[in-house]
Order: sequence, then C-alpha cells, then structure tokens
Amino acid sequence: MATHLKPHVLVAGAGPAGLTAGWKLAENGHEVTIVERAPVVGGMSASFEVAGQRVDFGSHRLHGKADPQLLAELGDLMSGELQARQRNGRIRLEGEWVGFPLRAGDLFKNLPRDFAIGASIDSLMSSRRKPDADDFESIVRAGLGPTVFDAFYGPYAQKLWGVEANELDGSMAERRVSAGSPVDVLKRLVAARNEEGRVFYYPRKGYGQICEALADAAVAAGAELCLRTSLTGLSLEGGVSATLTRGDEVTTIDANAVISTVPASRLVEVSTPSPSEEVQEAARGLEHRGMVFVYLVVPRSQYTEFDAHYFPGLDTLIARLSEPKNYRTGPDPEGQTVLCAELACTVGDDVWETSDDDLAALVARQIAEQGLPGPEHIDSHVRKLPSVYPVYRHGYRQHLDAIEQWTETQPQLITAGRQGLFVPDNLHHTIAMGRAAAQAVRTDGSIDKASWRSARARFRTHVVED
Repeated sequence: MATHLKPHVLVAGAGPAGLTAGWKLAENGHEVTIVERAPVVGGMSASFEVAGQRVDFGSHRLHGKADPQLLAELGDLMSGELQARQRNGRIRLEGEWVGFPLRAGDLFKNLPRDFAIGASIDSLMSSRRKPDADDFESIVRAGLGPTVFDAFYGPYAQKLWGVEANELDGSMAERRVSAGSPVDVLKRLVAARNEEGRVFYYPRKGYGQICEALADAAVAAGAELCLRTSLTGLSLEGGVSATLTRGDEVTTIDANAVISTVPASRLVEVSTPSPSEEVQEAARGLEHRGMVFVYLVVPRSQYTEFDAHYFPGLDTLIARLSEPKNYRTGPDPEGQTVLCAELACTVGDDVWETSDDDLAALVARQIAEQGLPGPEHIDSHVRKLPSVYPVYRHGYRQHLDAIEQWTETQPQLITAGRQGLFVPDNLHHTIAMGRAAAQAVRTDGSIDKASWRSARARFRTHVVED
C-alpha cells in the first residue's frame, strides 16, 4: 500500500464531474488519483473520429445559460477553441418542420393548423388545469395542455424512456420540461427574439475537447490520471482502501476520501463492508435507458443547414439526428460530412441486438421517410452506450433515497455526476457538481458533509436545457 505525504483523494470516473473535482482538489493542494476504465476521458461527453471527422455521442452543446464564470473559465482553459454559435435546429411535428429553439414567426408560419388551434385553446384553459396525479403525463398535460402533450411530450417520453408517460414520476417533468406553462413558452419566444437562449458554445474539434481540457488542467495541477483502470473494490471501513484493476494488474491504494462518479449500482457492488440488502436492492432497482448511435458518412460537404433534427413521433426510431460539422468551424474534411442518429433502446432489446449494417440501412431509410434527403451514405459506424437516460419510474425515489442514506453514513465518500447521482443533467450542471465536491473536502482530507448536503439541495433544482 502506498504512503502519501499529503491528504490523498481518489476520484472514480473521468467524466466532467470527476475531472473538475480532480482538478480543483489538486489546485487545493491534495494528492489526487483519477481512475477511468475507458481509454479516453469524457464518458458520454467524449469525442472520437469517424471518417477523419471528430464526432460526439449524439448532439451535445454547452448552453449559453451556463454560469458566465464557468464559461469564462472554460474559455481560458481551451485557449480560444470554444466557439459561440447560433442554434439552428428543428422539430418534426405532425409532418411539418418547426424551428427549434422556438421562434414566433416560424410558429405562426409552420405550425400544423390543428395543432395551432388546439394549443391556443389549451392555453386559454391553462389556469383551470391542475395535475390529477404526480406523474409526467398529468403534470405536462396540466401545464402545457393536452395538444402539446399528445403531439410531442407523450410520444417523446415513450421513445426516450421506453415506458408510457403516466408510468414516470412527476419529478421527470420537473427535471426535463423547462417550460411549465404557456406563459413560459411565451417567455422563451421573447428570449429567442432577443438572442437569449439561442447561443451555445462548442469546441472547434468536438465536444470532447472540453473534458480533454479539464483533464489537462487536472494533470497540470498535479493529479494522476489512470486510464483503462477500473475501481473493482472499495473498503470504507477504518479508512479508504481502493482496489484498482488495469488488465491483469491489480493494485491497492489508500486514500483519505473518495469522490465517486461511477453508477450507483456499481459503487454499491464494489463497496465493503457490503451495504444492507435494502441498499443493494435499491441499487438494482434503478433503471437506465441505453442509446445506439448510428453514424452515416455522407459524400457532400453539408447535408443540411441545421445542426439537429428532433423526431418526437413514434413513426420513426430516430429520436434526434445531428450533423457535427454544423456545430463548429473546425478542421473538418471537405466533400463529406457525418450524420449521427440517436436511437433510444434498452440493453438486449431488438434495436440493441440489430447488426451494424442493418442499423445503418434502417436509419438511412427512416431519414428519407421523414422528408429529409436520402443520405446515400458511403460508410457507417455504430457506437452503443448502456446507460444514458435515467428512468424515473414510480418508486425510483425510494430507491435513490435508500442509496443516499447509505452514502450519507460513509464519512469519507461523496457521490457526484450524472451516473453517481442518477440525474439527466447538462454538462454545466455536472461541472458544478465536481467543483462543489472538491470544495467539500477539507484541507486535512476529511469531508464536510454539511457542505455537500447544501450542494445536493441545489442540484435537485437543476432543469435540463435541450
């Protein structure tokens, strides 16, 4: 076992939360080890290359509503590589295209007639509607009206999370539906007209450049970054002792504290002494929806002018189609572009098990069926992630509460990040988590649990920006 001269903190996971925590801890004078089982940093926020072009795991962007201090700090870290861009997406709504973010003129011009009439009537009745149950469907129906729910949120919920909307806890609406009433929609239209909410930030060489910059900052501050290294054991009795596995090599290190951003189920599985059966059952009860990403290489410089197309309807498996080139001005190949189609699924289901070639053919066909040009792709690539969207099925809060009560009793442990806290949050939210986790570690390596509880209370108010 290693002997450490300074308080040592182990960070499990090199996504944005873990990298930020490791960076800030190292800056604060701690000895830091960051372990990541993947060969690269970033997790779902990583980038990789397809046909000579950097692409992401779906459509990502750093939102303009993020904390200005954070945006400035990342801008400094990335030395001018972070570009301000104008959003230019659209939604396929009942056979018509509507600009996204919403624009007043586009709505009046392109909204399907029946939808526009129904939504208008619903808005007049909004003050009289109250949710009749604490579920996603009831809350969205009451807030935005039956027309918007039936045409957009109802089918989209079923597509993303794989269950009927009334099977989802009401907190999913609080976390994922940023407009809670027709008045909120009008506010967004005003913001869009004033360019607020339409600006986003994106790196010149792909979204993963953000986490790569965070990793470089952490290492420069003195943190040790161990890739291809898994946390396979974690003793929390009488100190922190972690078992790390890299290939056939197994090592054990001691630490004063651990910040875990790995999935809660994995943390419970590797911890000793073993949590109670109630906690283990709660960890097994948390559900995730996976995602298959299908990349089509198209022999043209630009496929469309739009950065992303959203497909809420159940007439296609595609939830979103993005074109990474349109997110940036970067060193991309001329004469070809890459499209990324996102297909929500569950590990082991028909979509997950479909062959790569069949997935590419399916996506190309369904793209054309939605009124877009046939991609006529010359190559394809498929990536899969098993845990992308947490499923807030009824009862999930009891599972999560049991796990959080257990972590609260571990004086040397903090759980953070999307996977660690079972949340659907944006990157700027997870970076805030990493910063708060580092701030909760005292100079002597002990954890200020009160500070972390206060931070957790703030995190529960996060609303995802699409």
